[in-house]
Amino acid sequence: MYSDDLAHIHHLGFTRLARGLAPELLSLLRRANLRPRGANLRPRGANLRPPTIVEVGCGSGVLAARLVAAGYDVVGIDRSPAMIRIARATAPGARFRVARLERASLPPAIAVIAVGEIVTYVPGGLPVLQRFFERVRRALRPRGLLVFDFIESAERRTYRRKVVEGDDWKIVLSASTNRSGRVLTRRMTLRRLIDGRWRTSTEAHRVRIYPRGEMAAALTKAGFRFEMRRTLGRYRLIAGDLVVVASAETSVPGR
Repeated sequence: MYSDDLAHIHHLGFTRLARGLAPELLSLLRRANLRPRGANLRPRGANLRPPTIVEVGCGSGVLAARLVAAGYDVVGIDRSPAMIRIARATAPGARFRVARLERASLPPAIAVIAVGEIVTYVPGGLPVLQRFFERVRRALRPRGLLVFDFIESAERRTYRRKVVEGDDWKIVLSASTNRSGRVLTRRMTLRRLIDGRWRTSTEAHRVRIYPRGEMAAALTKAGFRFEMRRTLGRYRLIAGDLVVVASAETSVPGR
């Protein structure tokens, strides 16, 4: 999943979400009083290291670069070695490692971010996500936030054929659901120009669709208070997606 070719194509043509959410996430962190450099978090005389944000499913490092530029210490985690290689070049000030969400260890952090429908890729479904939420809850500092998006509905998310292309790449996509409507399969044919020759490869991604009630129950069981929204600040997610802003506090900042 996310081979060299797809990682390359994704970085060049599919980073709109990361770029669009970056200013809204920074605004959310400011409203939550989770400021860069940790001035509000550390006692006098403590270590001056900036506060840590963990980005799970960091992809090619576009969002990580924005967070680093804003003054945060960023730990990026992704299952794709190809994505991590690009991320290290995109955001050299961040720390990256290859790991899967269901097994990755999480350092203490003021926020854990997983945007780009990352949680829908997890094999094992809700029980695995439940354990992930519990690990996040333990890793978060006081007032810390968990921010992620997921697919609530496949309505307007299926299509027979879609073509997107750039100077040295082309991708042909289709998307369909299974009979239950709970699994969305995206099939991709990738073409990439390398040393004057076109290379062709394929990938298929199967992602889970979660009713909001199921996701809400898992978050509640893990000890979070949360909101589910169609938008984060001024950024509106694509059809069928919801963004979750979760906190261990009794209220979620930024309302």
